[in-house]
Amino acid sequence: MNLNKRLQFLESLLLATGTSKSRLAEIMGVSAQNIFVYFKRDDMKLSVAQEMASRLGFKLGFTLEKEGAPSSSATLMDIESLVNANGLSRLAFLRVAMGQYGIQRKDIAEKLGLNYTGVNRWFKVDDISISYIYRIAELYGLDVKVNLHPKSASQGIGRPKVLEFW
Repeated sequence: MNLNKRLQFLESLLLATGTSKSRLAEIMGVSAQNIFVYFKRDDMKLSVAQEMASRLGFKLGFTLEKEGAPSSSATLMDIESLVNANGLSRLAFLRVAMGQYGIQRKDIAEKLGLNYTGVNRWFKVDDISISYIYRIAELYGLDVKVNLHPKSASQGIGRPKVLEFW
């Protein structure tokens, strides 16, 4: 399988679960062409990636950390507390990173050449294209770490307990 930079974690998840892209399309209720387009473009909305992982029995999470820094359990705890306090929040990891590294929404908009309203919309709809996650990380010297955890012990049988990418 051709491993793309941004969607490598999904390619690896498909390999680990023995799921083809055509089968993933069936599971997602979309055409195989839709799935192939995501992988060809090497991009999709975070919500779509999380739904794919969920339907394969995994939880998908991201963290943004300083390049070369060891993983911080405090970062993961901060994300968990944001998720628990605010309900489901796909962008909790981005909010934590912005707070930790002093990143402002207006700065992200300027550096990406986007309208400030567009960046605010990410947080309002709680979704973002995966390509923007990687672009933000690159602009601020951060590593993107992707974690896939089985949703439950029974769903994890015969599967890797945790898949990590960065």
